[in-house]
Amino acid sequence: MLPVVRIIYRVRRIGVENVPAYGGVLLLANHVSYIDSFIMYLCSPRPVRFVVLDSYVKNPSIGWFLKLFGGIPIRRGSAKDAIQKTVEALKAGDVVCLFPEGELTRTGVVGGMKKGFELIIRKAECPVVPVYMDGLWSSIFSFEREAYFKKWPLRFTCPLQVAFGQPLPHEVATRDLVREKILELSVTAFDARREFGRPLEVAVIKALKKRKRNSFLIEMGRSDPRDWSRGQTLALAIATARKWMSNPPEDGDRVAILLPPGPTPAAINLGLLLAGKTPVNLPFTIDQREMEELAKSIAPLGIRTVITSKAFMPQLVDFWPGDEGLFIDLKSIFSAPGPTMMALERLRAFWEPAWLTCWRLDLKKRDPDREALGFVPRPGKKAVMLTSRELFKSARRVSAANFVQPDEVILSETTFSRPAGFLPGFWSPLLSGGTVVSRSFSMRNDTRLLSELILHQGVTMLSGTQDFYRTINESLSIKSLKFGLVFGEIEPFEIEDYEEKLDIPLGRCWDFKGRIVTMSCLDQGQELSASHKFQRGRVAKARGRLLPGIAAKIENGVLFLRFRPDGEKNPDATQWIEAAYAAEFDEDSFLYFKETALS
Repeated sequence: MLPVVRIIYRVRRIGVENVPAYGGVLLLANHVSYIDSFIMYLCSPRPVRFVVLDSYVKNPSIGWFLKLFGGIPIRRGSAKDAIQKTVEALKAGDVVCLFPEGELTRTGVVGGMKKGFELIIRKAECPVVPVYMDGLWSSIFSFEREAYFKKWPLRFTCPLQVAFGQPLPHEVATRDLVREKILELSVTAFDARREFGRPLEVAVIKALKKRKRNSFLIEMGRSDPRDWSRGQTLALAIATARKWMSNPPEDGDRVAILLPPGPTPAAINLGLLLAGKTPVNLPFTIDQREMEELAKSIAPLGIRTVITSKAFMPQLVDFWPGDEGLFIDLKSIFSAPGPTMMALERLRAFWEPAWLTCWRLDLKKRDPDREALGFVPRPGKKAVMLTSRELFKSARRVSAANFVQPDEVILSETTFSRPAGFLPGFWSPLLSGGTVVSRSFSMRNDTRLLSELILHQGVTMLSGTQDFYRTINESLSIKSLKFGLVFGEIEPFEIEDYEEKLDIPLGRCWDFKGRIVTMSCLDQGQELSASHKFQRGRVAKARGRLLPGIAAKIENGVLFLRFRPDGEKNPDATQWIEAAYAAEFDEDSFLYFKETALS
C-alpha cells in the first residue's frame, strides 16, 4: 500500500537522519488522523511498530495486516501490560511509535499529553525522538469539517511535511520537554509547506479566481448592501495596482492607509500589494492628539503618502510638518484607472486564466521575503512590518485547524491596524474561500442592523474586541451563528456575561507581533459516540491554544515564542522572542496569563 500512500500523500521528510540507525528508539508524534500510523511507517528510515488493542489484532479482516506491521497487542484497560510489552520491544532494538496525546485531536492542534511514556523510556533506557506531522488536518481521515471520513477531500493529493527532532536521552525526556520539542518541530514542518516558497501575490490571484462569483466583501449601510464578489474584488485591485505600478517597487516603498475597516481599505491593501508597494495600516482616528502620535509612529518608516477620505482631511492639517507629505482621497484611487480599464479588468478577472494574470503582472518573480505589510497597533506605538512569507503563514494558520473553517462567513469590524482585524477580517478568508461582512462606519452602533446582517448573510462567526461585544445589547441567537472570537484584554466573568447576553459561545484569542498566536473554538465531542472522549475547545480564563507553526516555551514564568526555524532571513522571527511573563500552560495545552503582563 505504500506506493498508493506516496501518490496521495506527497511527503516532505525533514531530519530523518536524527533517527538512530540501530537500537531501541521511541518515536513520539502528534496525533491528527486515522492514517497517522501509515505516514509514520512511510517516513521512518527504519520499520516502526505500533501499540494496538488486541481486539483489533484478533479481527480476521485487519488482524493479518496489523501482524504484518509488527503491531504490539495490548488489552484495553491494562496499562501495566502495555508498558511491559513496549519496553520489551524497545529492549529488543525495535523502533516503537506512540502518540502521547492518547487520542486524535479534534481541534487540529497539539493537545494535552500523557506521562506514560516517561516510565517506558526509564525502564527501556532508550532515547526519544519527537516527531511532528503537518498537513494531515486536510485529510479525510481527520476531524476537519467536524467529520471523519464522511466528506469529499479538499484536493486529490494531500501534501505533508514530517519533521524528526534530535534524540532526547531517556534521563531528560519529560512530558513538558517533549511537548516543547514537538512544538519547535511544528515550526519547521509548517515552514516547509510548498506554498510558502511561492509569492503571496500568486496565491491571491489563484484564490480569488477559484470561486470568482462567490461573495467576498459585504458591507451593510442605510441603503442596499455593497456586495463585492471575489472576481470583482480582484478586478478592482488589479486596476488600482496597474496605476501604482508605473513606479517600480523599491525597498521602503510604503503607503499609509488611514480609513475605518471595510471593503474599501481591503481593496486598497490588495491593490498596493499587487503593485509591489507596502501598505501600512493606521488605527483610524480624527483626534488631534492621537494624530500627532500616529505621525511620530510612521516618521521612521519614511512614509510620505497617506490614503484617507476627503471628509477626514480637515482634521489632518497638522499631520505633516511643513509640506513633507501627501494625502490622497480614496475616491481618486478607484477613479484613476478609468471606466475602460475597469471594464477590461472585470472581464479578465472572470475569464483570464490565473497563470496569465500572474504573467501579465509579473508576479512570479516577486521575492517571497519582501516587505509586504505594515501596521501601527495604536497611536504612538512602533510600527510592525511583515514580509510576504510571514503574512502568508499568519493567514494560513488561522484556518489550518478547527478554529476557523475554510468557507466561514465572518463578521469583523476590527481595524486593519491589528492582526485581529486584517487576518480573520480579510487575509485568511481571501486565501481560504470565506466571506467577510460588516456594517458601514456610520452604522456601527446599530444593533438592529447587526442582527439583520447576521440573518440575511448567514454569518457563522463573529470576530472582535471587547469594545465590539460591549455595543451589542440583544440576543444573537440566530441559527447560522455558532461562535464568537474575542481579542484583546477581557476578564473571564465578562466573557460569561457576554455569552449570557448574546446567547452564543465565545472564545478568547491572542495576537502578538503581527500574528494570531492562540485561538479558541467550540468544545468538541458532545455529539460523537462514546468511543470519543470530550475535548475542550475553550476555557474562559485561558487565551486558547497555540496555532500550528508556532513554538513556545516557558522559562521562570516567562513565555518565549518563535515563528520561523533557525537559518531564515528575518532574525526577529527565527529567534526566541519574549512575549509575556507570569505565563503557564495547563495539562490540556491551554495558555494562561496570571496577570496582564504583555511585553
